Amino acid sequence: MKLPSIFQLSEKTVLLRWEPSGVSEIEERIQIIATALIERFATETIEVTPTYNELAIYLRTETNTANFIKNLEDFLHRFKIAETSFSARIVTVPVCYGEQFAPDIATVAKYHNIPKEKVIQWHTAPLYGVSFIGFLPGFPYLRGLPEKLHTPRLATPREKVARGSVGIGGSQTGVYPTGSPGGWNIIGRSPLEFFSVEKQPPSLLRAGDKLKFQSISTREFELISIAVASGTYPLKTETI
Repeated sequence: MKLPSIFQLSEKTVLLRWEPSGVSEIEERIQIIATALIERFATETIEVTPTYNELAIYLRTETNTANFIKNLEDFLHRFKIAETSFSARIVTVPVCYGEQFAPDIATVAKYHNIPKEKVIQWHTAPLYGVSFIGFLPGFPYLRGLPEKLHTPRLATPREKVARGSVGIGGSQTGVYPTGSPGGWNIIGRSPLEFFSVEKQPPSLLRAGDKLKFQSISTREFELISIAVASGTYPLKTETI
């Protein structure tokens, strides 16, 4: 992979940008570099935030930006991805696709001329990749929605989408971590808590994770909600 272009976006923000290529490959490499940057420049940075083909680096107030960029260039020229491993988590996210939580599942089914059961089957089949967290704190942009489920966004966004709602918007699917306005087609809801300022890290998911949706019943939704609220729910994860 070619070295990224380096831009100074503001007094204390530096951006790395790679030429777009294979999405999954470049995302994994960006995650590897992000992890290495955090370790190498821990005393000079506040946060490192990846997207599809970019990496934003937020510097501490006392960091000399010009010197940092010089050191960053040297680091990137010396860094060898082949010598670095990256471990990803597979996180299982339970979702109830019942009509009380899925106001748009019938619309999605009708748009694709399939029964609602097929929407659930196709939506839970893939192993999604978390490309990055954005839009809202804790909102995962997921890669891997089957093309046969791509559905236009709502013509008129809702003023309020419930926390945990699972939606489809165009070629993407995601989970609303908090109640907010939204224009995606809501096809289910997860009882998990995806963002909390009281936890460290506050976001349940992180860029580089893999996500697997699991269909659950209304009763299971209620039981998991109780366990999540009491802090006793065992999140299902696997490292690969």
